[in-house]
Amino acid sequence: MFYPLQVSYETEGDRPVIKICGRDEFGIRVSIEDKNYEPYFYIIPEQGNIEEAKKRVMDFRQEHAGETLKVKRVEEIERIDLNKKVIALKIICRLPRDVSAMKDGIRAIEGVLHKREYDLPYAKRYALDKQISFLSAYEFDKGNFILQDAPYYKPKVAAFDIEIYKPTFRSKENEIICIGLYSEEERAVLTWKGSDLKGSIVLENEAKMIKEFFRMAEKYDVLATYNGDNFDLPFIKERAAELGIDCPITLSNRGAKLKGQLHIDIYNIIAKHLRAEIKARSRKLNDIARFFLNEGKNNMKIAQSGKDIWDSDDLKKIGELLEYNLQDCRITWLLAEKLLPLEYRFSNIIGLDLFDATRVGFSQLVESYLMRKAVAEGILIPNKPGHREIEARRRETYVGGYVHKPVPGIYENISVLDFKSLYPSILVSHNISPDTLDENGETIVRIKSRTHRFKKEPEGFIVGIIDGLIKRRAKLKKEGGKGVNEKALKTLANATYGYLGFFAARWYSRECAESITALGRGYIQNSILEAENSGLKPIYGDTDSILITGKKTAVAKFLKKVNSELPGIMELEFEGFYPRGIFVGEEGRGTKKRYALKDEKGNFEIKGFEFVRGDWSEIAKETQMKVIEHILSGEQKKAVEFVKETCRQIRKGEIPKDKLVISRQLTKPPEQYGSAAPHVKVAKDLQRKKISVRPGMLIRYIITNEGKLISDRARWWEDAQSYDSEYYINNQVIPPAFRILSVLGYTKDDLKGCQRNLNSF
Repeated sequence: MFYPLQVSYETEGDRPVIKICGRDEFGIRVSIEDKNYEPYFYIIPEQGNIEEAKKRVMDFRQEHAGETLKVKRVEEIERIDLNKKVIALKIICRLPRDVSAMKDGIRAIEGVLHKREYDLPYAKRYALDKQISFLSAYEFDKGNFILQDAPYYKPKVAAFDIEIYKPTFRSKENEIICIGLYSEEERAVLTWKGSDLKGSIVLENEAKMIKEFFRMAEKYDVLATYNGDNFDLPFIKERAAELGIDCPITLSNRGAKLKGQLHIDIYNIIAKHLRAEIKARSRKLNDIARFFLNEGKNNMKIAQSGKDIWDSDDLKKIGELLEYNLQDCRITWLLAEKLLPLEYRFSNIIGLDLFDATRVGFSQLVESYLMRKAVAEGILIPNKPGHREIEARRRETYVGGYVHKPVPGIYENISVLDFKSLYPSILVSHNISPDTLDENGETIVRIKSRTHRFKKEPEGFIVGIIDGLIKRRAKLKKEGGKGVNEKALKTLANATYGYLGFFAARWYSRECAESITALGRGYIQNSILEAENSGLKPIYGDTDSILITGKKTAVAKFLKKVNSELPGIMELEFEGFYPRGIFVGEEGRGTKKRYALKDEKGNFEIKGFEFVRGDWSEIAKETQMKVIEHILSGEQKKAVEFVKETCRQIRKGEIPKDKLVISRQLTKPPEQYGSAAPHVKVAKDLQRKKISVRPGMLIRYIITNEGKLISDRARWWEDAQSYDSEYYINNQVIPPAFRILSVLGYTKDDLKGCQRNLNSF
């Protein structure tokens, strides 16, 4: 058996050779070659003049890079273009580059109406045509992949991390001190200076250390890093070039690759696939580890820079630095073990290798899955939109979900009800798909001055795919409950609505996207009205959920009635019961998604508060969380006293430095900012210290007493020697606490306590 991990190609002489790398059933690395797969694209000719178009295409010549290119072969083939059967011409070329070189010239031939599938990379085209599910078991026979009934392959994973001599990214004047490698069976730190760390591998020099790392990495399928695309791999590549070492690393705008291994940057997964569920204070490795693993770096801190430690020749300190490096590797590996199973399922279901699957957003995951299904069903893949089309789509806005704003206050006996996969279930139940959009359609959706109609039959292309995902997920849940397979299917189904309205989508349809949201608004508004008619009190509604107060028996009766009237697979579900909750607002108005609930077991459900945002200090978050806990436990006076006591501690300088740190991310180089916000000022301070600063970097600072303007008073958190107590009281602690306590009639003065003082630290 053979488990494919990645597909690539090389040109040998005058023909391309596909290379499929993977493992056999014994775990031995295997590479399979396919020398018979030909590059191609499609054109749609005038249907009454197919033979003439074929002849003109065969006679076509294209000058390219001093060479005359011509078509290798043309084949007639029946395909579906949106919702119509057509005879397409399959234009088979000699080399992959010929597709790109000849596509526009052939499109301009008389009798040719359209070109299709010319923009698919050759190796990806192969995986699509062969319907490869990465990590599944196959027998490979004469160019055919025969799926086997066997468990998925679990890749061999190692995590690595580097430490450098100076805190600068200028690699030509810098050195790599050590490279840590951590896997299930191996823990190693490669270095080129002795230390007291047992198990470190000391090489003769930096060059031999890098070579040994490349050799050790070869045994793994996956090399995991944390931000390795932007730092570790580019730095190693540049150092290798400086030292004259052959390097298997290649860089592109898609990320950093190692020949023979799949490089997975865990930071990409956090940013693209998990950002909605993360409630960490930042995306720094330590904070992400504490969120997912409930552990961090064991409070290990390196007080000196790598340069100071390295130059000291202190075996103990160098050992601590190497241990710090290995600890980062260990945490990255543990994150990989926890997060990669979902990515394995995405890769397997969609047919993208792990490198690509972990670096694209949900819309691109959906698109790849649609492309896979389109090829299987003989449907021509739409072209990517051009720049002008994308810009025009960006200007096409439409109304989203309905929000029923709450009246601020404390409520009791709250039931939370959710429409089960609202948008996917609307899409399926109403047969909404780009190919069912028809001016004579039976389903009518009116949106202000526009009316869209959709045919009830036949089933739309996207409808069939989403219905399949929903049914597969339901079967998995029934057989084994929730898990990564179920989550992968749920994610793809739920992301499809957003994909239809995504401006860069191949299957873009504003008509479909706005029809789905319009129907969604109607269903939630009708449910709120029905709840009121049933004697229940709706507190809040947002897109696909409603929160109501009332007896559980009345809620159950209401649910039964609503579900009996919903079409197709639509369903309103009971999600949970909360004895007490608080909804807050600003200036007397309810605010979308800003509430806190406490369930019958004492657990809290919190939405929209500063508590979960990274740009507030820890003391602000802790205070707000304590206020929420006291309020929902019926202890209003304790909540107020806690805020007062926190203010007193701040004035007395009793708050630890790490609880005062404010974190903001740079979204562009510091010099491109118009105003000097505190984090921009601190970034410029770091640059003056010759510390490299780049977009995406998290700037951590404290507001001190030193200066007039707030930005003047901002200092890099490690350099801060004081803090401005009144700033932290008035701008960090009081606002989030007051947001809650104002609902109960308290003023800001009620919370501040007594006197002002300026001492700190």
